[in-house]
Parts: sequence; structure tokens; C-alpha cells
Amino acid sequence: MTDVSRRLVRGAAAAVPVALVLALAACSSDAAGEPEASAATAGEVTYPSVPFTAPGQGISLGHDDQAIGSTIPEPLHVGEVQPAKANELLAVAGGFGKLELGVNVIDPATGVATGRIVVGPGIWDPVIHGFVGEKTSDPAVLAAEVWRPRGSRGAADFTVSTYSGNLLEPAEALLPDYARVHSRPGSSAVTSDGKYFVTWDDGLYGVRVVDLAAKKESGALQIIGCGPFTWLDGHELYSVCEESRELIRISIDDAGVPSETERTKVLPDDFVSAREVTWAADAKKALLVGGNGDVYVFDFANGLPSSTVAPIGNAGQEGGRFAGNAIDNTGTRIAVEYTDTEIHPHSARGGDVVKIELHDAVTFAPVKTLDLAALGLTGIDSMAYSVDGRTLYVLGDGPEVDGETEKTIVGIDAANGDKVSSAPVTGTVDDIGTLLTPQVLR
Repeated sequence: MTDVSRRLVRGAAAAVPVALVLALAACSSDAAGEPEASAATAGEVTYPSVPFTAPGQGISLGHDDQAIGSTIPEPLHVGEVQPAKANELLAVAGGFGKLELGVNVIDPATGVATGRIVVGPGIWDPVIHGFVGEKTSDPAVLAAEVWRPRGSRGAADFTVSTYSGNLLEPAEALLPDYARVHSRPGSSAVTSDGKYFVTWDDGLYGVRVVDLAAKKESGALQIIGCGPFTWLDGHELYSVCEESRELIRISIDDAGVPSETERTKVLPDDFVSAREVTWAADAKKALLVGGNGDVYVFDFANGLPSSTVAPIGNAGQEGGRFAGNAIDNTGTRIAVEYTDTEIHPHSARGGDVVKIELHDAVTFAPVKTLDLAALGLTGIDSMAYSVDGRTLYVLGDGPEVDGETEKTIVGIDAANGDKVSSAPVTGTVDDIGTLLTPQVLR
């Protein structure tokens, strides 16, 4: 089918997100027609749109050449994108410094991409959250974006945009000019009811909350010395305060205003924090692999722990350096990546990821070593658990054929580490580099 790209303009100077749809399997012949224009309320950010129609008879969307009509400019036709299903993942195009990022909905068992959404970049890393949905009107992807009309010299728009449906008019919340969303993975999250986007903010420094329905900031709280992690259980946010060796609880009230409600000093004296963390939503457990390799699994099922939390093990190994890590939604399995050099992976000379170690999330007992040979790959890009936690999917380069490789997704049974699937990636416009597990909103 076809890409539809349209630049929407706020005023005469500042550009807003391009809405780009690759409606691979989500086109609907009975979708709604031309949308009605809504009156702007006082203080609400608005931007002009263009009339469009849904795909219908005579609109082939890429299977066959379409006759050039007499209407100039030609009518704009769009399909509606389907959010990820419970058996699917998101796959984000790799590369730093891009003006836009392609986010693919992909079936990891077959490698087939079924939809594509284009979002804006974060300040450093992409800030992207995907959701499991049933209808095209359900939220598909949320992104905290930075739009720079004049590069680093001009004014920038900082937005939090929710993409769904036809994608031409995302629900966009314009953040204040002083907002600086921290973009490391694990530093922002969406509440389980889908009402609030919560992030640590580098300009605050503290927690900023965005009301997604009202499309505006609802509250902020400066907390020096804590963060920048957002482990969210309902409207309760948990994070760490490294210097004081505390875990902290921040509650978000019904108006979306955050407030500190509790602290407890339960971290050991030699605790070292991390740059990236992950969250087991169903088990309400948080994974943190510290800079010294200590592996912590914090259990927030009953709020803050009351006694000292000890590491369950250490991820350090000779001959390589631990890199990315993940815990599945059930809190059962931990996966840790390792490079081929002892240099820290955040360094430009940090080496390549060459294996993944699968561990029990309670005892840190080893389950399986997944090196390149075991995976059937020649390179590893990223990994992510399935929504149900039963499968660990690894994205990388497949075997070399005539000097070339193709992106491949390998499925690993999380219980025992056995390979259960391997498929080349198809249906994407550009190379993907990062797998993300979509969130189930409740």
C-alpha cells in the first residue's frame, strides 16, 4: 500500500509532526469520511488540517497504479493504523540525530511489519511508548518529541503526542518551553489507566506530569538527588535516591498533581545506580543493574520495602561488559546483554553485543547462555520480552549471504532458553534497531 505524508503547520514559522501512515494491514474501506472541524477553546493549541477521505473504490493504495485525476491537488486518502496486538511488538528505526523516527508494529514470530507510525525524536534517546489496542481509535503510540524548525539555532516545540486512527491529527500536548524530558529508557512512563504521562525532567530537576486527555501539564515536583526512574504502579511512582540510599514514593492525585508521600532508607551503603532500568508491570517489580554489576529486583507490590534490599547477584563477567537488560512482565526472567570488550558499553569504543545471559529473576541463577551461534545471528541489536513474558525476542543481523545480511528476529522460550522461532524482518521501510514491548492499558 502507500505512504501518506503531510506537513501540518502551526502559524507561519513552527512545524509540527508529520503524520505518516504505512497502512500495510490496517486499511479500512468503511472508515469515517471527512472530519468535522472543532472550535478551539481558550488557550488550547490548534493547528490547521486538510480534508481527507478513507480508502474506497478506485483507491488502490499501492497494489496497482492509480489513474491521475483532474482534481489538483489530488485528494488525500488515508487508512487507519491498528495498534499492536498482545502478540506483537514495536520496532523502532535505528540512528541518532534523525528528524523523524519510524515506529513499526511487528509480529515477532513471523517478522512481518503490519503498520508504521512516524514520530518525532527525543532530546537524546527516543521517548516512545506503545500500547496494545483493539480498535483503530485506541492509542497506538505515545512519543515525547522535540521539533526544531531551525535546528539547534531556532525555537523548538516540545510535545507529547498520542498517535491513533488515521494519524493525521495526533492528540498533541504542547509542553512549556522550559520542559526537558529525560530520555533514557525507564525515565518516563504512562499510568496504567492511560490518563497521565509521567517523566523525570532535566530542567526541573524532578517529576513532570502531563494530562493526556486535557493535553497539558497537570503538575510538577522538584526533587533534587532522586530519579530519574519512573516505576509506575497505578498512580504511584517509585524511584531511587542514590546519594541518600533511599527509595522514594511519589503519588499522583486525581488532578494529576504529584507529591512526595514516603521515603525509606533501604539501599545498602555500596549501592550504585544505573542509567537505564526496566519494569515488570504484572509483578510490580523493578530491575536495576547498577554500574558495579549488582542486580537489584525491587518488589513494590505492597508499596516501599521496609527492610534493607540486597542485590540478588552480580552481572559482572571476565572478558566482557554487561550492557542492556530486561525483566519480563511477570517478574520471572532477567536477560542481560554482554559486549566483546571490557570497556563500558556507553563508550564509543564499547564494542559489540555478542551474547545474552538468561537468569532467574529471584535467585539470579543462570538459565541459558545465548551467544551468536545459539541465536543463529551475526550481530545483536536489541531484545524485548513478549507482553505475556513467555518469549524473549532478539533482533539482529542474520547469517551472511554473498557479503550481505538481513535483519532477523529470533524467539527464545523464556522458561528454558530454547529457540522457538527465527524470521527475517519484512515490510519495513527502513532498518529497525530497537524492539519495544507495548503496554496493556487497564
